[in-house]
Amino acid sequence: MIDITNQPSRKIRKAAFLLFFLLVSSNVFAQQISGVWFNENYMDQGINMSLQGTGLKSLFFFKAFAAGFYKGQGDDSDLLGNYPKRIEVEYFVSIPGQKLNNFTIDIMKQNTSPADLEILKDEVREMGKYFVDLKPGDRFSLTYIPLVGTKFAHNGQLVGIIKGQEFAKAIFSVWIGKKPFDSRLKEQVLGLN
Repeated sequence: MIDITNQPSRKIRKAAFLLFFLLVSSNVFAQQISGVWFNENYMDQGINMSLQGTGLKSLFFFKAFAAGFYKGQGDDSDLLGNYPKRIEVEYFVSIPGQKLNNFTIDIMKQNTSPADLEILKDEVREMGKYFVDLKPGDRFSLTYIPLVGTKFAHNGQLVGIIKGQEFAKAIFSVWIGKKPFDSRLKEQVLGLN
């Protein structure tokens, strides 16, 4: 004989479990900062990278962008080491690609010796082709995969790849090097603040 008295409570338990799972998973799989969501993990070519932290950059009380930093397995003692990493940025303002490229080069110069930068001159020149004009709501990312290179992407679409660990070290130094463009933001995206 079928016990029909137990059927509604079983459905209620299933619905309650599903609701609990949805509420918990929304916090487990994403982080939000100033209305911008970042997934907790990013997968590229079978390599998983975990979100370390998020940060917000403001200029004169105006929000400029929100950023998240992802890290794959690697030596934690060397922030710029040869491990998978990603910086993902969503913009609140418009920024011309040429201006972003020039700014990036200026900060790279502060973190990279003139001799090393001279060796990377072809890569730095190529980089200028991959910084596109950005408008509010756009997402731009840099993803480094060892043996592949640094991928430049705009709104999820690959713009170009520059090979080499030394180039990756130079460009990521802009964000997480010894002299980043914003030390407070560096601490935020590394999950230190």
